Amino acid sequence: MAVKIRLKTRDWDYWTPILLGDVRSETIDLELIRVQSLIESVAEDSECEAAEMSLSRYAMRRDRGDDENIIGIPFFVMRGFRNRCILTLKDSPLKRLSDLEGKRIGLSGWQDSGNTWTRALLLEAGVPVQSIRWTLSRMTRENEIDFSRGEGFVDNRTVFQDPEETPLVELLRDGKIDAIFQAFMPRGFYEPGYGLRPLQPDFVSEEMQWFRRWGFIPGIHLLAMKKDFVQAHPQAPAELAKLLRASQSLWLEKRRKYFETTPWMIQGLIEMAQALPPDWDPIGLEANRAMLNEFGRQQYLQKLTAVQHDADFLFPYKTL
Repeated sequence: MAVKIRLKTRDWDYWTPILLGDVRSETIDLELIRVQSLIESVAEDSECEAAEMSLSRYAMRRDRGDDENIIGIPFFVMRGFRNRCILTLKDSPLKRLSDLEGKRIGLSGWQDSGNTWTRALLLEAGVPVQSIRWTLSRMTRENEIDFSRGEGFVDNRTVFQDPEETPLVELLRDGKIDAIFQAFMPRGFYEPGYGLRPLQPDFVSEEMQWFRRWGFIPGIHLLAMKKDFVQAHPQAPAELAKLLRASQSLWLEKRRKYFETTPWMIQGLIEMAQALPPDWDPIGLEANRAMLNEFGRQQYLQKLTAVQHDADFLFPYKTL
Protein backbone atom coordinates (compact mmCIF):
# COMPACT_ATOMS: atom_id res chain seq x y z
CA MET A 1 0.00 0.00 0.00
CA ALA A 2 1.26 3.48 -0.89
CA VAL A 3 2.31 5.74 1.97
CA LYS A 4 0.26 8.92 2.31
CA ILE A 5 2.35 12.12 2.30
CA ARG A 6 0.85 15.59 2.59
CA LEU A 7 3.27 18.20 1.24
CA LYS A 8 2.78 21.90 1.93
CA THR A 9 4.30 23.92 -0.87
CA ARG A 10 3.86 26.98 -3.00
CA ASP A 11 1.97 26.54 -6.25
CA TRP A 12 5.01 26.08 -8.49
CA ASP A 13 4.12 25.41 -12.11
CA TYR A 14 6.32 22.32 -12.23
CA TRP A 15 3.94 20.43 -9.93
CA THR A 16 1.37 20.42 -12.74
CA PRO A 17 2.29 16.89 -13.98
CA ILE A 18 1.59 15.54 -10.48
CA LEU A 19 -1.74 17.34 -10.26
CA LEU A 20 -2.77 16.10 -13.71
CA GLY A 21 -1.67 12.57 -12.93
CA ASP A 22 1.01 12.48 -15.64
CA VAL A 23 3.60 11.30 -13.12
CA ARG A 24 2.80 8.89 -10.33
CA SER A 25 4.48 6.82 -7.67
CA GLU A 26 3.69 3.25 -6.73
CA THR A 27 4.96 3.81 -3.21
CA ILE A 28 3.70 7.32 -2.38
CA ASP A 29 0.20 8.76 -2.34
CA LEU A 30 1.11 12.44 -2.53
CA GLU A 31 -1.26 15.27 -1.66
CA LEU A 32 -0.06 18.76 -2.52
CA ILE A 33 -1.33 21.49 -0.21
CA ARG A 34 -0.85 25.02 -1.52
CA VAL A 35 0.42 27.70 0.86
CA GLN A 36 1.02 31.40 0.28
CA SER A 37 3.71 31.70 2.94
CA LEU A 38 6.11 28.94 3.90
CA ILE A 39 5.46 27.30 7.24
CA GLU A 40 8.12 27.90 9.87
CA SER A 41 8.56 24.23 10.69
CA VAL A 42 7.10 20.97 9.50
CA ALA A 43 7.63 19.60 13.02
CA GLU A 44 4.88 21.72 14.58
CA ASP A 45 2.36 21.35 11.76
CA SER A 46 -0.17 18.54 12.20
CA GLU A 47 -1.53 18.98 8.67
CA CYS A 48 1.48 17.67 6.76
CA GLU A 49 4.34 15.20 6.78
CA ALA A 50 6.57 17.23 4.45
CA ALA A 51 6.94 20.88 3.52
CA GLU A 52 8.83 23.38 1.42
CA MET A 53 11.00 25.24 3.92
CA SER A 54 13.36 28.19 3.88
CA LEU A 55 16.98 27.03 3.71
CA SER A 56 18.01 29.94 5.92
CA ARG A 57 15.43 29.27 8.61
CA TYR A 58 16.23 25.58 8.54
CA ALA A 59 19.95 26.33 8.93
CA MET A 60 19.27 28.74 11.78
CA ARG A 61 17.20 26.07 13.53
CA ARG A 62 20.11 23.65 13.15
CA ASP A 63 22.42 26.31 14.58
CA ARG A 64 20.16 26.77 17.63
CA GLY A 65 19.52 23.04 18.06
CA ASP A 66 15.82 23.71 17.48
CA ASP A 67 15.30 21.02 14.86
CA GLU A 68 14.66 17.93 16.95
CA ASN A 69 11.83 16.58 14.78
CA ILE A 70 12.90 17.97 11.39
CA ILE A 71 14.89 16.19 8.71
CA GLY A 72 16.15 18.39 5.92
CA ILE A 73 16.27 16.75 2.50
CA PRO A 74 18.90 18.08 0.04
CA PHE A 75 16.27 18.57 -2.62
CA PHE A 76 15.84 22.25 -3.49
CA VAL A 77 12.29 23.16 -4.38
CA MET A 78 13.44 26.67 -5.28
CA ARG A 79 16.76 27.90 -6.61
CA GLY A 80 17.49 31.29 -8.05
CA PHE A 81 20.16 33.70 -9.20
CA ARG A 82 20.00 36.94 -7.25
CA ASN A 83 21.31 39.67 -9.55
CA ARG A 84 17.82 40.10 -11.01
CA CYS A 85 16.40 40.60 -7.52
CA ILE A 86 18.01 44.00 -6.90
CA LEU A 87 15.59 46.67 -8.15
CA THR A 88 15.97 50.40 -8.55
CA LEU A 89 14.23 53.22 -10.39
CA LYS A 90 14.33 53.09 -14.16
CA ASP A 91 16.19 56.42 -14.39
CA SER A 92 18.56 55.70 -11.48
CA PRO A 93 22.27 56.20 -12.15
CA LEU A 94 23.01 53.03 -10.14
CA LYS A 95 24.05 50.17 -12.43
CA ARG A 96 26.74 48.17 -10.62
CA LEU A 97 26.89 46.32 -7.34
CA SER A 98 29.72 48.57 -6.20
CA ASP A 99 27.42 51.57 -6.69
CA LEU A 100 25.41 50.40 -3.68
CA GLU A 101 28.11 51.09 -1.10
CA GLY A 102 26.79 53.59 1.43
CA LYS A 103 23.32 53.58 -0.13
CA ARG A 104 19.87 52.90 1.35
CA ILE A 105 18.36 49.49 0.56
CA GLY A 106 14.93 48.15 1.44
CA LEU A 107 14.04 44.51 1.98
CA SER A 108 11.22 42.53 3.55
CA GLY A 109 13.15 39.93 5.51
CA TRP A 110 16.69 40.09 6.88
CA GLN A 111 17.25 36.39 7.44
CA ASP A 112 15.61 35.22 4.19
CA SER A 113 17.65 32.75 2.15
CA GLY A 114 17.38 34.86 -0.98
CA ASN A 115 18.48 38.06 0.76
CA THR A 116 21.39 36.18 2.33
CA TRP A 117 22.57 35.24 -1.16
CA THR A 118 21.95 38.78 -2.44
CA ARG A 119 24.09 40.26 0.33
CA ALA A 120 26.73 37.70 -0.71
CA LEU A 121 26.82 39.49 -4.08
CA LEU A 122 27.61 42.74 -2.28
CA LEU A 123 30.37 41.15 -0.21
CA GLU A 124 31.93 39.63 -3.32
CA ALA A 125 31.85 43.08 -4.96
CA GLY A 126 33.66 44.58 -1.97
CA VAL A 127 30.61 46.32 -0.49
CA PRO A 128 30.52 45.91 3.33
CA VAL A 129 27.08 44.92 4.62
CA GLN A 130 27.40 47.44 7.44
CA SER A 131 27.97 50.27 4.94
CA ILE A 132 24.34 49.98 3.83
CA ARG A 133 21.48 51.74 5.56
CA TRP A 134 18.85 49.01 5.59
CA THR A 135 15.09 49.54 5.76
CA LEU A 136 12.67 46.71 6.48
CA SER A 137 9.05 46.88 5.38
CA ARG A 138 6.58 45.14 3.11
CA MET A 139 7.10 45.25 -0.66
CA THR A 140 3.71 46.67 -1.69
CA ARG A 141 0.38 47.37 -0.01
CA GLU A 142 -0.91 44.10 -1.43
CA ASN A 143 1.92 42.13 0.19
CA GLU A 144 0.50 40.43 3.26
CA ILE A 145 3.61 38.37 4.00
CA ASP A 146 5.11 39.21 7.37
CA PHE A 147 8.56 40.74 7.48
CA SER A 148 11.11 40.80 10.27
CA ARG A 149 14.67 41.89 10.90
CA GLY A 150 15.82 38.59 12.31
CA GLU A 151 18.43 38.04 14.96
CA GLY A 152 22.13 38.67 15.27
CA PHE A 153 22.70 41.45 12.77
CA VAL A 154 26.19 42.88 13.07
CA ASP A 155 25.05 46.41 13.86
CA ASN A 156 21.40 47.08 14.68
CA ARG A 157 21.97 50.80 14.23
CA THR A 158 22.18 50.32 10.47
CA VAL A 159 18.72 48.70 10.28
CA PHE A 160 15.51 50.72 10.32
CA GLN A 161 12.20 48.90 10.60
CA ASP A 162 9.52 51.20 9.20
CA PRO A 163 6.87 51.52 11.94
CA GLU A 164 4.28 52.61 9.38
CA GLU A 165 5.04 49.61 7.16
CA THR A 166 5.35 51.95 4.21
CA PRO A 167 5.68 49.78 1.07
CA LEU A 168 9.23 49.60 -0.23
CA VAL A 169 8.11 50.53 -3.73
CA GLU A 170 6.68 53.79 -2.36
CA LEU A 171 9.85 54.50 -0.37
CA LEU A 172 11.89 53.98 -3.53
CA ARG A 173 9.73 56.27 -5.62
CA ASP A 174 9.79 58.93 -2.90
CA GLY A 175 13.59 58.88 -2.85
CA LYS A 176 13.83 57.54 0.70
CA ILE A 177 15.73 54.42 -0.38
CA ASP A 178 17.92 53.75 -3.41
CA ALA A 179 17.23 50.10 -4.15
CA ILE A 180 15.14 47.08 -3.13
CA PHE A 181 16.08 43.45 -2.54
CA GLN A 182 13.14 41.23 -3.44
CA ALA A 183 12.66 37.63 -4.56
CA PHE A 184 9.47 38.21 -6.54
CA MET A 185 8.68 41.19 -8.72
CA PRO A 186 6.04 43.58 -7.31
CA ARG A 187 2.59 43.57 -8.84
CA GLY A 188 2.60 45.82 -11.90
CA PHE A 189 6.35 45.47 -12.48
CA TYR A 190 5.87 44.15 -16.02
CA GLU A 191 3.45 46.87 -17.07
CA PRO A 192 4.77 49.72 -19.26
CA GLY A 193 5.54 52.79 -17.22
CA TYR A 194 5.87 51.04 -13.86
CA GLY A 195 9.27 52.69 -13.51
CA LEU A 196 11.42 50.01 -11.88
CA ARG A 197 14.24 47.91 -13.35
CA PRO A 198 16.90 45.46 -12.18
CA LEU A 199 19.99 47.29 -10.93
CA GLN A 200 22.28 45.61 -13.48
CA PRO A 201 20.92 46.17 -17.00
CA ASP A 202 22.37 42.90 -18.32
CA PHE A 203 21.65 40.82 -15.24
CA VAL A 204 21.55 37.58 -17.25
CA SER A 205 25.22 37.95 -18.20
CA GLU A 206 26.07 38.76 -14.58
CA GLU A 207 24.28 35.60 -13.44
CA MET A 208 26.06 33.48 -16.04
CA GLN A 209 29.36 34.84 -14.76
CA TRP A 210 28.28 33.95 -11.21
CA PHE A 211 27.62 30.39 -12.32
CA ARG A 212 31.02 30.16 -14.02
CA ARG A 213 32.74 31.44 -10.87
CA TRP A 214 30.88 29.37 -8.30
CA GLY A 215 29.50 26.39 -10.22
CA PHE A 216 26.02 26.40 -8.70
CA ILE A 217 22.68 28.19 -8.66
CA PRO A 218 21.89 29.29 -5.09
CA GLY A 219 19.44 27.13 -3.17
CA ILE A 220 16.57 29.04 -1.59
CA HIS A 221 13.96 26.53 -0.38
CA LEU A 222 14.50 22.90 0.54
CA LEU A 223 12.33 19.89 1.25
CA ALA A 224 11.81 19.05 4.93
CA MET A 225 10.04 16.12 6.59
CA LYS A 226 8.99 15.07 10.06
CA LYS A 227 11.72 12.98 11.67
CA ASP A 228 9.38 10.44 13.23
CA PHE A 229 7.65 9.96 9.87
CA VAL A 230 10.96 9.31 8.13
CA GLN A 231 11.98 6.88 10.86
CA ALA A 232 8.75 4.99 10.26
CA HIS A 233 9.17 5.17 6.47
CA PRO A 234 12.91 5.41 5.75
CA GLN A 235 12.46 5.13 1.98
CA ALA A 236 9.97 8.01 1.85
CA PRO A 237 12.48 10.89 1.31
CA ALA A 238 14.10 9.25 -1.71
CA GLU A 239 10.76 8.21 -3.20
CA LEU A 240 9.30 11.67 -2.67
CA ALA A 241 12.35 13.34 -4.23
CA LYS A 242 12.14 10.96 -7.18
CA LEU A 243 8.48 11.83 -7.76
CA LEU A 244 9.03 15.58 -7.45
CA ARG A 245 12.00 15.50 -9.82
CA ALA A 246 9.96 13.50 -12.37
CA SER A 247 7.33 16.26 -12.28
CA GLN A 248 9.93 19.00 -12.72
CA SER A 249 11.60 17.19 -15.61
CA LEU A 250 8.34 16.56 -17.47
CA TRP A 251 7.30 20.18 -16.98
CA LEU A 252 10.54 21.38 -18.57
CA GLU A 253 9.79 19.18 -21.57
CA LYS A 254 6.33 20.72 -21.77
CA ARG A 255 7.72 24.26 -21.58
CA ARG A 256 10.10 23.51 -24.42
CA LYS A 257 7.21 22.16 -26.49
CA TYR A 258 4.65 24.85 -25.68
CA PHE A 259 7.00 27.83 -25.54
CA GLU A 260 4.55 30.02 -27.43
CA THR A 261 2.32 30.22 -24.37
CA THR A 262 4.69 33.01 -23.31
CA PRO A 263 6.03 35.00 -26.29
CA TRP A 264 9.84 34.90 -26.57
CA MET A 265 10.22 32.29 -23.84
CA ILE A 266 12.00 30.19 -26.45
CA GLN A 267 14.98 32.55 -26.34
CA GLY A 268 15.33 32.05 -22.59
CA LEU A 269 15.02 28.28 -22.97
CA ILE A 270 17.71 28.28 -25.66
CA GLU A 271 20.08 30.40 -23.56
CA MET A 272 19.45 28.21 -20.52
CA ALA A 273 20.23 25.03 -22.44
CA GLN A 274 23.44 26.52 -23.82
CA ALA A 275 24.70 28.13 -20.60
CA LEU A 276 23.82 25.52 -17.97
CA PRO A 277 24.72 21.84 -17.74
CA PRO A 278 21.85 19.33 -17.68
CA ASP A 279 22.41 18.74 -13.95
CA TRP A 280 22.26 22.41 -12.91
CA ASP A 281 19.64 21.53 -10.25
CA PRO A 282 21.19 18.49 -8.55
CA ILE A 283 19.73 16.39 -5.76
CA GLY A 284 21.70 15.03 -2.81
CA LEU A 285 24.34 16.15 -0.36
CA GLU A 286 27.51 15.64 -2.39
CA ALA A 287 26.15 17.35 -5.48
CA ASN A 288 25.20 20.38 -3.37
CA ARG A 289 28.17 20.38 -1.00
CA ALA A 290 29.91 23.46 -2.46
CA MET A 291 26.71 25.47 -2.45
CA LEU A 292 25.82 24.50 1.12
CA ASN A 293 29.32 25.18 2.42
CA GLU A 294 29.18 28.65 0.90
CA PHE A 295 25.74 29.30 2.34
CA GLY A 296 27.00 28.34 5.79
CA ARG A 297 29.93 30.70 5.34
CA GLN A 298 27.64 33.54 4.26
CA GLN A 299 25.34 33.05 7.25
CA TYR A 300 28.37 33.28 9.53
CA LEU A 301 29.81 36.35 7.77
CA GLN A 302 26.43 38.05 7.96
CA LYS A 303 26.04 37.23 11.68
CA LEU A 304 23.00 34.99 11.20
CA THR A 305 24.77 32.11 12.94
CA ALA A 306 27.37 32.18 15.69
CA VAL A 307 29.42 29.41 14.09
CA GLN A 308 30.32 28.70 10.48
CA HIS A 309 28.56 25.48 9.51
CA ASP A 310 29.14 23.17 6.57
CA ALA A 311 27.04 20.83 4.45
CA ASP A 312 27.48 17.86 6.80
CA PHE A 313 26.21 19.86 9.75
CA LEU A 314 23.21 21.12 7.79
CA PHE A 315 22.27 17.65 6.52
CA PRO A 316 23.37 15.03 9.07
CA TYR A 317 20.85 12.43 7.89
CA LYS A 318 21.87 10.61 4.70
CA THR A 319 18.32 10.46 3.41
CA LEU A 320 19.14 10.33 -0.30
